[in-house]
Formats: sequence, structure tokens, C-alpha cells
Amino acid sequence: MEEFAIDCSAVEGSRRYCSPEAEKRLREIIGGRCRGVHHLGSGDYHYLSRFFCENVPEPFDLLLFDHHPDMQAPAFEGVISCGGWVRDLLEGCPLLRHVTIIGISPELLCETEGFQDRVSVFPEGATVPPPAPSDLPLYVSVDKDVFCTCAARTNWDQGSLDLPLFGRLLEAFTAGRRILGLDICGSLPPEEGGTAEDAAVNRRTDSFIVEALKGRLI
Repeated sequence: MEEFAIDCSAVEGSRRYCSPEAEKRLREIIGGRCRGVHHLGSGDYHYLSRFFCENVPEPFDLLLFDHHPDMQAPAFEGVISCGGWVRDLLEGCPLLRHVTIIGISPELLCETEGFQDRVSVFPEGATVPPPAPSDLPLYVSVDKDVFCTCAARTNWDQGSLDLPLFGRLLEAFTAGRRILGLDICGSLPPEEGGTAEDAAVNRRTDSFIVEALKGRLI
């Protein structure tokens, strides 16, 4: 199982919003990758998930754990952002069939309006029913801001999901399905106040997520 880490800190114009120049450079770094485990660093770079998903060569579904739906309408036309990459995929990636989002703040449900036929949303604290069977493969994306602070330390407001419940939900939604790729973001970098303890907490959760899907990634 290949693991691939991207450090965007040296790519000018890449934090939270991605300039056309930064997009070109990041696409060059990623190449045609979609399979394996992708470590994206801070949630400021979650839009990188879009680039991996656009490399998927067959119809697929996206399973997203996130405290934010990342479906904001664009603030600047044509500019990629960490807050709108899911909307971009829904509007521009014809092979993406359906998106399931688990753990968002209920206050942000309004961002998903207009996409109810292609997006299933389970807000923080909601009961999540068993998923419908599907033969389509999955791409899985996890932003650690979905977790409580005992499981992750991020630079965004966080949810309340704990690791045991996350593990059960992940198993329920991935059982019997091919997993095309997995990405993880939500680290807290030292330049934003992250401590050695924060890094250790995040590493443990990263390992938990990867181990949960070990042997399942194709």
C-alpha cells in the first residue's frame, strides 16, 4: 500500500485558495495518482482531494468525513479553495456519482442545498442508518476536524466524533466495496501553534485510519 505525503508549504499561492500557478505545480507533483494513502497536511489543503478524485478512471462514489461540507459557492470564479472542492467535483467530474458526508456542523447544511439528489449528509450527532448497497468503488477522504479534540488537533473548529464510532461508520460504509484511495488532512503545523503533543495525537489517529483500511486499498 503506497503512502504519499504532500508538503504544500513551499508552493506559493496554495494555502486555502489555490492560484492557477499553484494548481499547475501541484498537479505536476500529484501526477496521475488516485490510489494509495495520501497525507495532505493541514485542512487548508483539503482541495487536493479534488485532484486525486479527478484522476479516478471509472465511475465512483466519495465518502467524506468532515466537520465542514466543503461545498461553498466560489468566492472568486475559477479559484479552487479548501471550502468548495466538493462542489467543484460535483459540477465538473462526470465520473463522480454520489457523495456521502458524515459529521458536518448542522449549521452548515445550507451549503449542500441543490445537490440533494447526489449528496447524502449526516450532520454531527445525527443517527446514521446503514448505507444502501452499491457496486461502485469508493474514494475516502478524512478531515480530522470531524473528530473531538481527544482524537485530533487541527487549525479549524472541530466536531465531536470519537475514534470507536468513526471506526464503526467507516466499516459500515466501506464493507464489500473496493477502496480506490484514501486521503487524510487536518494536521496542526508548528507555525500555527501545534505542539509535539498535538502532533503525537494526530499521528495516532492517522495510524488508526490507515490500519482500518489496510489491505482494502486496491
